[in-house]
Amino acid sequence: MPNQHRIDRRRFAESLVASTGAVTALIGSSLSVNAEDKPPAEPGEAPAAPSRPSEEVLLLTCLMQRYPSEHFDEAAIQGIFRDLRGDLARGRILSEFPLQNSDEPCFEFRAYRAQP
Repeated sequence: MPNQHRIDRRRFAESLVASTGAVTALIGSSLSVNAEDKPPAEPGEAPAAPSRPSEEVLLLTCLMQRYPSEHFDEAAIQGIFRDLRGDLARGRILSEFPLQNSDEPCFEFRAYRAQP
């Protein structure tokens, strides 16, 4: 029996990009820089690359698509966004901790011996 909810990668990417704008509007941040906010380009200077959505916005979009609910109001979305931002920051801190290949958790095993 084929899975009716299966979606290929191309359609997933298209829907992710399409919904990123809606999520961005809900959380109140803007992905694009206004033309009047940036200095004029010098002659011969390459145009600035378009800004990409942050990891938090992409993850929030993916979560909202995967688990749609009518309970997602602006306060709930902002709370989830704050949690994602904190989790990603903690993950970056943990990944910067230097570990060697030989580093392992310190397990201490002592067999229980009953009193005679």
